[in-house]
Amino acid sequence: MRILVVQNSRTAPIGLVGDALTDNGATLHTIAANEGEAIPEKDGYAGLVVLGGPQDAWDDAKGPHFGRVMETIRAFTDADRPVMGICLGAQLAARAYGAKVYRHTTPELGIHRVSLTDGAQNDPLLGGFGPALNLAQWHYDTFEFPEGAVPLAFSEACDRQAFRLGRATYAFQFHPEATGEILRGWASRIREEARESNADMLHGLEDSIATHLPVAEQFTRAMTRRWLDLAR
Repeated sequence: MRILVVQNSRTAPIGLVGDALTDNGATLHTIAANEGEAIPEKDGYAGLVVLGGPQDAWDDAKGPHFGRVMETIRAFTDADRPVMGICLGAQLAARAYGAKVYRHTTPELGIHRVSLTDGAQNDPLLGGFGPALNLAQWHYDTFEFPEGAVPLAFSEACDRQAFRLGRATYAFQFHPEATGEILRGWASRIREEARESNADMLHGLEDSIATHLPVAEQFTRAMTRRWLDLAR
């Protein structure tokens, strides 16, 4: 199966999600949309993954490709082909269906506890993973739920961590794809992004990576395999 991957920044690759997809027989076609590569039509693709990036989903001046990304999300959803939006991708999925995306009161950086809702307990992707997981986070913005969305997860700092639209369109504010290397890269660039005032949130990052990422990787691999099953 071919999976279309929309990349919004080279600093936010598909990571563990990509490993899980290819390990389960998928072929990835990655488009660097932020660099001007054209996003193809849905024909020939079994599913869509929209990745994160440092842009704000509500700022089209810094994301002139956002309109086309949202069109693509709607096209795959309308065709009942699975979508996975991650962080910026999740925010664009919310916005694609009329929901507001805006600056959150506090950023979430590092690894944080994510609690699953009652609605997640029987969800095809998230069912059976227990009441909570410790997952990678790296976001400054948040979103409202689109009309008809099923809330799937929340955290202490951010009530909207995941939702599902229809059968198979998923939006994750957290970062299931993040490896330790990816997280360290984001931490190293926090000053480049003029957000150094948040650097103190990263104390203990290495300990969190060592403690929590092995279990988070198991979650990502199982969840992604289930997502791919939705496309079969």
